[in-house]
Amino acid sequence: MRRNLSSALALFVLASPAFAATLTPAQIERDIRVHGARVTVQSLDREGKFNAVLDRIASGKAAWVRLAPGLAQGTDAGDSTGLTVALARALPKNPTAVLAALDEGPVIGPAAVCGVPFIEPSPQEVHEYLGRAIPAVTHVEPSDRLAHRSACLEALHHAQDQTSR
Repeated sequence: MRRNLSSALALFVLASPAFAATLTPAQIERDIRVHGARVTVQSLDREGKFNAVLDRIASGKAAWVRLAPGLAQGTDAGDSTGLTVALARALPKNPTAVLAALDEGPVIGPAAVCGVPFIEPSPQEVHEYLGRAIPAVTHVEPSDRLAHRSACLEALHHAQDQTSR
């Protein structure tokens, strides 16, 4: 009986999303594909790993940033805000990856991500952020693959106009 319970528990852990010992973009992509975005995000939350994923996305590393569209499909209000902010933090570090991850939705659309979504930032923090983000996005060559570049720049310039008033 005890052996059957141990075997069942091991099988559950191996089959459950985000239970991998090492949190990797490949593992999360697999979990989204196999279990769906909502289950994967809930599992990451339950295990206390979702914030670590957001920190890695905020680092700007392309493999992590590419997870954003899949994760966005499974987030609720709080997690959606965290994902939006993580992409905004990644924008000055890797604008090409972030622009490629943007979609038309409210969570990772250009108005949300590029509209300075930080919670209660100081005017100085906003000014410094825009001073890094605008040049970073401006230096990305326009292309069909980065369809949201113009909308992102527009949102960044709008935020800049709002802070200079």
